[in-house]
Amino acid sequence: MIALDTLGHPARRREIVEAARALAAAQGWSAVTVRAIAGRIGCSAPAIYQYFRDKDAVLAALASDGRQALALHLDQAIAEVHGPAKRMRAVVRGLWDFALANRELYAVIYGLDGLAAHRDGSADAAPDSLRRVAAELVHKRQADEPADDLADRVAATVHGFLCLALTDAFPGGRERALTLLLDALDALVKGLERR
Repeated sequence: MIALDTLGHPARRREIVEAARALAAAQGWSAVTVRAIAGRIGCSAPAIYQYFRDKDAVLAALASDGRQALALHLDQAIAEVHGPAKRMRAVVRGLWDFALANRELYAVIYGLDGLAAHRDGSADAAPDSLRRVAAELVHKRQADEPADDLADRVAATVHGFLCLALTDAFPGGRERALTLLLDALDALVKGLERR
């Protein structure tokens, strides 16, 4: 149970979640406190607790929003792309673009910037669209590797590159990181062994 009052005031809940996101985007996660959220929307800190039990519940709601936004973004990224290998590249590029454009959402979903990962019971490291495309690719290539294993390897590879790129710790910068990520993806796809 994330919210104490989910039916009575959805607009206020949305305002609280959006305030947390705006604070994180502008000032970093260390600036996101119940008091700062309350100040941003013009209420007292105790008033926030009418809608969420604590700050972590606000972050969980934001992560849920982020997963939905990511899923939509990835579905759009692959909508017009044909062929599983090209669709896999589109998913990876979509993940990359989403994380760079929405760092605060990516951080709260996957646990960056000192946050714990906020996942519901059904969420995992590989988004659904990545799992679907991995299944298509394994099926088309008649590969021996389970689709879930491929999806998890791709997700872990993308996440590793993103963690270094988002902190500007990748030698040569983000463009080089993306180039090497796509090279690594090509190697993973080419390495699929037939049954």
